[in-house]
Amino acid sequence: MKLSTPYLSNLTPLRGIAALLTVMFHVDLMLGGGNVLLKFKDSFLINRMYLMVDFFFVLSGFIMCHVYANRFITSVSKNEFKHFTIARFARVYPLHLFTLLYCILLYSFFLLAGGVDTNPISLVSNDFKTIPSHLLLLHSMNVNEWFTWNNASWSISTEWWMYMLFPFLVKPFLKLNSFGRAIVILACFAGYVFITFVIVPIVTVPASIPFVAVNPADLTINVSYQYGFLRCLFGFVLGMMVYQYYVEGTAKRLFANGYALLLLTLGLGLCLHFAVPDVFSVAFFPLILLSAAYGSKRMDAFFGTKPLQRIGDWSFSIYLVHQPLMYTIGTIMSYLNPPNPNAPAGLPPQIDMLTGWVICIVFIAFTLLISYLTYRFVEVPARNWINARWGKKVVLSTANR
Repeated sequence: MKLSTPYLSNLTPLRGIAALLTVMFHVDLMLGGGNVLLKFKDSFLINRMYLMVDFFFVLSGFIMCHVYANRFITSVSKNEFKHFTIARFARVYPLHLFTLLYCILLYSFFLLAGGVDTNPISLVSNDFKTIPSHLLLLHSMNVNEWFTWNNASWSISTEWWMYMLFPFLVKPFLKLNSFGRAIVILACFAGYVFITFVIVPIVTVPASIPFVAVNPADLTINVSYQYGFLRCLFGFVLGMMVYQYYVEGTAKRLFANGYALLLLTLGLGLCLHFAVPDVFSVAFFPLILLSAAYGSKRMDAFFGTKPLQRIGDWSFSIYLVHQPLMYTIGTIMSYLNPPNPNAPAGLPPQIDMLTGWVICIVFIAFTLLISYLTYRFVEVPARNWINARWGKKVVLSTANR
């Protein structure tokens, strides 16, 4: 049985780029409701960057097949499932727990120091009753009424349960013929349409923050704390399907070049810019992933540069630490400058675009620094310790989120 797999180095920078675009999206929200870095009247490009999470889902399905599929292609043995579960736990849980505890301790310190939190979003998010759901990675499985604690970790919750389902999907999905694979892909996009027209309108928000509700007219798939697992499921399965095309070399002559990757990226950018329905934007993700995985001489040289590889290595930290950092800044500012409790609830006042970009660049630089530290001193040591103590004694590809 194959115990190690080739490292797909071109996919590593894509993770990092997607993580940084997610940071930009959240910085834009923090500064003025998503209408600072690019005004809605000019472009919806940054406003639609929540879809980078869906790129992560597609990428995860692809990578799980690349690294683990051969272990489950005939059956799901108890021993292999155990080692797979330990490996995934070691990958995602230590940093999730670290950032969760950080957010809880910071909020508790703020309250003990005499802070009175009047921010309606903060009051809903920092709910001590939701801690068990975070510890069990259930916090995005329709058990909470809003994002809680480290908000970005909602996708870790959905991915964890997708990991638990993955071994049982390998045999039926990876043995499909071309027709069966096409049916599954169409079913995934039908699922996205289902989210757009059926799920989004029924997602609820707390009564104290009605201004955060997603508008169904946006034709979005942006569900998370409720029904986020469906969004993860469809993306993950798309990744599993596109992996088969990678293995077979389907359309390699067409996609294995930088021009194809640039055109696909341009197409995605135009969809985001014009805010076309999300289902069309997501359709570019499997193709971009396929093109990068095939690679080419110039593409490999570009993605193989050390800065891009390092950003990719830190991508999981970037994704999980950036919101606690925002939370830290917001908490300190609130403590030093208590908000007026009589002020109407709503989105923060907007700042000008130039100031917004300066703040964004500085924040990204700070996030990269902290991400390097958490990667080196939390992620890697914890993962190695758990795998050495309970996992399989084998070196696996680390080309995953």
